[in-house]
Parts: sequence; structure tokens; C-alpha cells
Amino acid sequence: MRHRPILTLTAVGAAMIAAVVQYAVPPAVSVLQRTPGALEAGQWWRLATPLFVQTLGWYQVVTNLVTLALVGMVAERELGRGRWLVLFVAGTVGGQVAAYAWQEPGGGDSIAICGLAGGAVVWLLARRNQASRWDVAVLACYVGALTGWGFLGIRAAAVGAVTAAVALYVNRRIALAAAAVCATALAAHADLHGVSLLSGMAIGLLLLVIRVGPPRAGRAAGRCRGAV
Repeated sequence: MRHRPILTLTAVGAAMIAAVVQYAVPPAVSVLQRTPGALEAGQWWRLATPLFVQTLGWYQVVTNLVTLALVGMVAERELGRGRWLVLFVAGTVGGQVAAYAWQEPGGGDSIAICGLAGGAVVWLLARRNQASRWDVAVLACYVGALTGWGFLGIRAAAVGAVTAAVALYVNRRIALAAAAVCATALAAHADLHGVSLLSGMAIGLLLLVIRVGPPRAGRAAGRCRGAV
């Protein structure tokens, strides 16, 4: 049971239901999407509801469903469910704060996916050569595609994914390090995905420190007690 990507499957299922509702009840989009000035008007629900509407159309629905499934499974397998939830929220918060600060309307769950991807990139970098090549490929190609899309559009997204695959062929850690550089570049370019990726990386690093620190202290204390 602990190896099944339950959170990812739940999130994908929720996204599919939301997509059906979006097309069955078109007015729901305007009610749920991110709208500049809405928070000041007391529409606090728009802090979370933009995740449930894909305002760019069917291709955004399909892309986000596929990437949520792939990135979500990698993050849940590598980091566990608790960290998955934390990173999902981290990406959402980072992206939403940036979007409202930049007065950027719209919606989509890619910012949450970026939180998962960013945290997983940091986690796998710390694992050195233990990282699965498939998991690294998913993360590197996803970030590479986002970078190409953010700077030059859909054709560049394909180039970015291929470039990431080439970097992976050379070395896994190079591909992951390149993903971190791409996240920084996207954020500097005022792209929501870059902010969400960096948010996930920051929280992922914090989670890594928390994971590494206390257990070592506990083992040291145990040895001291044994010596006494």
C-alpha cells in the first residue's frame, strides 16, 4: 500500500472531475479562476480554486493531467506522501502569491506540479547516484519543457525537453542541476512556473535538512547511552 501513488491518483481524479465540470458549466471558470483585484473584493476562495480550472483550453487540461500523473508519481515514490502534500502546497502558494503580485489572471494546477518537481529535484540531487534514471528523466524533461515554453513557446518546449534528455544521457546530476538553473531563469523571467519550482526546491531542501539532521542526533544519543 505504501508504494501506491494514492495522493497522485487522487489529485489526477480530482483534476479530471474539475475538467468535466469546467466544460459542462462554463460560467464556473470565471467564478473560480484567478482574477486581479478579486482578493481585495473579499473573494478569498480564489486563493485555491484556480487550481481546478484550466483557462488555456483543452491542451492545458491534457498536458497538466499527464504531467501531474508523471511528476506526482515520482515525487510520491521518492519523498513519500507527507512531503508530497507539503510540496504541492508550497508550489501552489508560491505561484499564487507571484500571480496576484504580478496581476496575472488565469488558472491551472501546473504551479502545484512545479512544487512537486522542484522538491523532487533537490531530493534526487542529494541522493547522488541512487536516483532512478526514469525519475530524473521525468523531472528534467518537465522542467526543460517549461523553460522552453516560458521563453519562446510550444516549439521551444520540445527543444527544452530534448536538451534535458541529452543532459541526462551525459550525467544524471548534470540534468538535475540544469533543472535548478532553469527554474531560477524562469523566475527571473517573471514566470509563475519558475517561482513555484523555486518554492518547491526551497521547501524540499528544508525537508531534506530536517530528515538528515534529527536521525543522526538520535543515533549519536543512542550510542552515548549505550556507552554509559
